[in-house]
Amino acid sequence: MRTVKWSALLSGFCAFALAMGVMTSSAHAIVTTERGASILAFPKVLSTGAADTIIQIANTSNNMVHARCFYVNAADDDFGNPQWQVTDFHIWLTKQQPTSWQVSTGRFIRNDDSCETIGGGDLAGLFEPDEECAQAGLDPGAVPPVPEGFTGELKCVEVDVSDNPLGGNHLKGEATIKTLGEGAWDTAKYNAIGILGTEIAGETGNELLLDQPSDTEDVIGQYNACPNQLIVNHFAELSTDPTVLSAGMGGTCSGVVATLSTLAPSNGDSCTVDADCCEPDDESCGATCDGGPAVDLDEEGNVTAVTSATLTELTLVPCSQNYEDPFSSVSENAVTVQFEIYNEFEEAFSFSTTVECWKKFFLFQLDAPFNPENSLWAFNQLGSLGVQTRIIPNPGEGGVIGVAGIVRADSMSTQARTLMNIHMEGDRWSSTGGEVVDRVILSGQ
Repeated sequence: MRTVKWSALLSGFCAFALAMGVMTSSAHAIVTTERGASILAFPKVLSTGAADTIIQIANTSNNMVHARCFYVNAADDDFGNPQWQVTDFHIWLTKQQPTSWQVSTGRFIRNDDSCETIGGGDLAGLFEPDEECAQAGLDPGAVPPVPEGFTGELKCVEVDVSDNPLGGNHLKGEATIKTLGEGAWDTAKYNAIGILGTEIAGETGNELLLDQPSDTEDVIGQYNACPNQLIVNHFAELSTDPTVLSAGMGGTCSGVVATLSTLAPSNGDSCTVDADCCEPDDESCGATCDGGPAVDLDEEGNVTAVTSATLTELTLVPCSQNYEDPFSSVSENAVTVQFEIYNEFEEAFSFSTTVECWKKFFLFQLDAPFNPENSLWAFNQLGSLGVQTRIIPNPGEGGVIGVAGIVRADSMSTQARTLMNIHMEGDRWSSTGGEVVDRVILSGQ
């Protein structure tokens, strides 16, 4: 893997911070999405022709804060193999300062940042929005753009002025992903996953140990241990969202033969399968559910269209990462996770997969990539709308973190996307009796 380094161009106020230092706060809790933390993880960052990401990071303290950030590009190279390319850079934030950038363009230091410019011609003397308005405000340093086609993650670690990691717990972040569809941008947002540090964070230098249990206020480790398991509550794959169905924007019955029964289905009634358009036990009614749930795939199994269906996409990242030697760490830090799947009747199903450095997938792509209706997560297989999926690492292996995305579509294949943080339960260090310690290894300077 190639490592690309960017040196931040610091303005005068950053030099002043050398004498100020950064105060360290003491707080212990499970991995968080709502509080200031010392490590921020953005599991899902995209910059493709159809999607782009805006990163927002804020300093929650009244002191200058310095952070070292790492992009990991998991996009395939020309030979179809993940690149695992790491690019690192630094940011400085003054007290209570938020900052943001678009990953495709990055953010460069400009002394004339402004959200307005004077118009020309007939608009002379009037103010117009500046195309560089996204760069307005105090520059945090030089943030590089990601390469075209980037799919991967971003992680930022709070450090002192000498680049030593510390447990200040001053960073909070959000990511907004814009996806182009049907001629308009669809936006979805999630909170960065924060890993809190303790007073002894960074005592082992660039090898950060995630070994602080969540059930005690005593300082045992450096950073909060990763969650022991992730829990996702979602709709079954290829089910129709009830809101879409009730609005008459999902599948509708056709070819129904009128009967005297007032309870019999009628043409135009909402449906998800053909059987919804027939009377019970009538196997030869001939009616069909037009515009019902369907997923179109290309030859490689990529989703090209969704009709009247809901799909759940997961993005997972191992907690342990080695930015010093990324290629060798892929196999070392890979985590095999078990999926425990429960329908509304508490019937259990299971599946497993391996997460190397970064993995993004629709649930059906795990076990039935070319036949979504045959997936364990499919509506017709589970027999229920609601599903709970628990993600549990194998014994003796490290933890994972991630984010979930939901795609909803109507009968016209118009899609809406949302992102949500995944519920986290327990911590990996405690559940393994301290035998498993996730590590984040920063590259040398």
